[in-house]
Amino acid sequence: MDVKKNKHLGQFPDVINEKQLVQLCEKYRDEIGRGTIKGAAYPRIRYVIGRDKFGYANFGDYFFAVDDGLYVWHKEQEYEEDHNPDVVEGFFGHPCEGRGYTCRHIFAGIDTGYDDSEGERMFTGDIIVARERDGYELGALCLAASPGSDGFYGFPLDNHSLRLDMCTGGDYFLKRIGTIFYQLDPCDEPEPIWHKALGFNWNYWTKEERSNHLVMARYTPNFDKEEWKYLGLEILGAEFEWDKIK
Repeated sequence: MDVKKNKHLGQFPDVINEKQLVQLCEKYRDEIGRGTIKGAAYPRIRYVIGRDKFGYANFGDYFFAVDDGLYVWHKEQEYEEDHNPDVVEGFFGHPCEGRGYTCRHIFAGIDTGYDDSEGERMFTGDIIVARERDGYELGALCLAASPGSDGFYGFPLDNHSLRLDMCTGGDYFLKRIGTIFYQLDPCDEPEPIWHKALGFNWNYWTKEERSNHLVMARYTPNFDKEEWKYLGLEILGAEFEWDKIK
């Protein structure tokens, strides 16, 4: 597997899934706790702040604890009430004074380092329209990181996976159209994005059901459970900022 240089820590795998991300946070917990990893450190992740609001964090500004739930460090006073000192003490063994406030968030993807055909950065958990250059369309597919040791970003299909690195050489047109983070529940156990992608890509929806899921993908992140609420947002012409990346 290729490796990518983290200027603070050395060589990391070029492709990282959630399990590896948890292991990296455990390996570098002392540096994370002291706040000695500075700058735009790879790998960058996306997380859910709230309805219609994603956040982005570089390595060193997040960790996984308890049931592999994601915790992100914040400096803003607005996060003081949600700060969880017990989780900090349990993971780092000390209160990490001066690091700010650590709050639990829903993990929402890894920066793949690849851009779509329009120059927009792709994250795991994105819904991507994939079309071959000859016009054959594979449809809208959810992007994920393979859970195995082979390590690739791609689209899990019924009996194989379409690898992202095979789609970015000019033979495919790729366009981000939304994310998988709709009908969320903040109380749910963390679910690997690969599993979410399997459920989306291997679906047996009718044409109407699929159309509704693509509408929901545009109005993310979102905790609404009812499909009609998403369809109502479309009728109203609401604009969500899922595609605004820091």
